[in-house]
Amino acid sequence: MATDRPPRPGRASDRLTADLEHTGARIERLRMTVLAIAVSAVLLVAAVLWLGRAFTVDPTRRAADELAVPRWAAVTVADETYGSRWCLGECRVRMRTWTSEGTVDDTAREYWQAALNAGWIPADPETCIGGPGEEGCYVRDELYLELWVVPVDCGDRYELCVGAEVTAVVAARAALPRLAEERHTG
Repeated sequence: MATDRPPRPGRASDRLTADLEHTGARIERLRMTVLAIAVSAVLLVAAVLWLGRAFTVDPTRRAADELAVPRWAAVTVADETYGSRWCLGECRVRMRTWTSEGTVDDTAREYWQAALNAGWIPADPETCIGGPGEEGCYVRDELYLELWVVPVDCGDRYELCVGAEVTAVVAARAALPRLAEERHTG
């Protein structure tokens, strides 16, 4: 009959070695846990910042900002927006107006090239809303862009007046029927 004997206490140095090994393993597990938590926190913060930017930056504003033109073609800028960026009730429409020191033809050429460089594709002419000095309408992803370039309005008819005014209408494609309705009734 085999009897189980209680373990012998052994030497003090053996017990100390066993305790240190056990403590070292616990410390290593603790280090790995802290490292895993730190990496998870960094990834979570990065994801929150990325998603926050995606939800806070208006796509119509981003689209208007991407039109890179020379400084002379965008001396002053004014924005007007209305509607909801999520198309709740009314879809977002941004009208950005620049004044240019160039002629209408030079300015129109710069904005046309900037639209193409920003990835805009010329739209079907039947979808264009139309307006004074229309230089074209474009589509990209779910957005619509229309550019109008007209001569600046000079206050004094005797003053040498050179320059152009560019209006860009950037909207979700879902807003096109409403924009067309406003254009034809207005």
